Amino acid sequence: MDVNTEEMEVGVMMVVQQYASKFGITFSSALMNEPRYQKKVVALMVEAISGKRGAFTDADVLAGD
Repeated sequence: MDVNTEEMEVGVMMVVQQYASKFGITFSSALMNEPRYQKKVVALMVEAISGKRGAFTDADVLAGD
């Protein structure tokens, strides 16, 4: 694993921790293990943390799939 991958994983973990402390976990954590959903989950968490949206569910992640 190179430094960029490690830094990215640490960043994702920080976003997950911030989201969980603010909203709890409102989506299936298995979605984070799916590469096709991971970016969308992280983007939704960032939006929620920044106040642009509220908590989200699996349905929000899977919408348009």
